[in-house]
Amino acid sequence: MQGMDYRSLLTKRSGALPLPHEVDQWANVADATGLEPYVAKASYVCGVMRELMQASGLSFERRYHIAALFLALDATELLGRLVTGARMAEDDPQYVSPSKALHRGARYLRDHGDSAVSLPHRPQDYVELRNFAGHGATYLRPNLNISPDSTRHLLWNLAYALNTMWDDKDLAANLASVEIHPLWTTNADGKPQPVYVSDIQEHLKTHEPAAQLDHNAWQTIVVRVDASSPPVTGR
Repeated sequence: MQGMDYRSLLTKRSGALPLPHEVDQWANVADATGLEPYVAKASYVCGVMRELMQASGLSFERRYHIAALFLALDATELLGRLVTGARMAEDDPQYVSPSKALHRGARYLRDHGDSAVSLPHRPQDYVELRNFAGHGATYLRPNLNISPDSTRHLLWNLAYALNTMWDDKDLAANLASVEIHPLWTTNADGKPQPVYVSDIQEHLKTHEPAAQLDHNAWQTIVVRVDASSPPVTGR
């Protein structure tokens, strides 16, 4: 719905939790934006998800299918990292490998609530497809194919998850602990500025996290399919 203020959505489960890791980095973002560090981190996640989805949508519109799939799967990996609280160091008990994070993200999309469409591939298939797309697109096993629905259904479910995942009871603690470092740029005056955070807070004043995505033709041409059936599309 348009016209509502969705900023509280990011903290609706547990409020703004303290961050156990990367404390100083997110405190610097908080100082620059006037937000709690947790809210700044959640806003950054929204911004990255939206950019990857919009970039995938642009590639999809131009029929750059390998690039579109790769970008959508990057967003899926980010989701998997978020919902597992993944850390990057291999000796950390919370370490989650990139492939496992992607698998977990695809599984989350498959199982999360009454999602919009059934995914045409298994979570492990999406790991193989990301390896294919991310490493030169040189080999894909013969019984695993890419179609427009490989990307289209991912994007539909990513949008659904971005709007609804904040209701999950474990999300807040996992978001607080997941290893995510803020990204900075400089504004026109040469002043350091955290990427995405303020823009997302402005967006959430009137729209849901996944609303008003650019390059969103995939939203208008997909219909619900049964998990056991081949992908179906229509205009």
